[in-house]
Amino acid sequence: MKTFMLPHPSRSRPAVGLAAASLVLLAGLCHAQPPGADRTRYSIGAAVLSDKDGYRGIGTETLLLPGVSIQNKWVNLFGPQLDLRLIGSADRSWWIGPRIEYRFDGYEQDDGAVFRGMASRKGGLFYGISGSVELGHGFELEADFAQAASRESGFDRGAVGSLQLSHTYRSGSWAVVPRIGLEYQSSRYVDYYYGVRLGEATALRPAYGGKSTWSPEFGLLVRWQASPRQYLFANFNYERYAKEIRNSPLINASGIPQLVLGYQFFLN
Repeated sequence: MKTFMLPHPSRSRPAVGLAAASLVLLAGLCHAQPPGADRTRYSIGAAVLSDKDGYRGIGTETLLLPGVSIQNKWVNLFGPQLDLRLIGSADRSWWIGPRIEYRFDGYEQDDGAVFRGMASRKGGLFYGISGSVELGHGFELEADFAQAASRESGFDRGAVGSLQLSHTYRSGSWAVVPRIGLEYQSSRYVDYYYGVRLGEATALRPAYGGKSTWSPEFGLLVRWQASPRQYLFANFNYERYAKEIRNSPLINASGIPQLVLGYQFFLN
């Protein structure tokens, strides 16, 4: 994706990264290429994200996420995420390669009373590796791992990863993709976004240090092909917070429910 316009980072949350992931999932479904195809495809579209990420006092947020995607056999650029599929089979039924992404995670004091007196937490560039393999009969296994490219005010944003299994059911112009997976956040990532430093602690917000986590998640993508170039989709996702996140004094929820509704138009 050439551009992926979002609200000011102070209004973004870690769940925005999940929205990008859901759009990438749609891209893979819509952009399926015949074996050996080297054609580059371009599309434009927009999605509306509604989510409630569990920070105390923060209600449901709705964001508009427009953008452009570019994909071929070697490159998958969608939203703030770039995958270079450098190694793989001729038809890319399996592949592995480097990933670069910008994560719009974080918050500022003005985002809610729970953050007052705390230093801002900002998003940033992450880099790592990703891969995918089609297991047959509609099943696909995907994995990725990425770490922060720089520090923010001397603090490391840590690393994130995921492992996901999905199955695609197709019927005419419809496709339904249920999935299950695990989301990994390193101790430094949890500490940066969910922790409370000693200088930020109060009687109602005690100091809290993060530990690495594995959080289960499940989701369902439904896509309808309205015409040869137009797609409408709905994607629901729920990530169950691991206890290392649920125990944070900043959090008052068991997980992140998220709904994405979107439209995509292929230019070629």
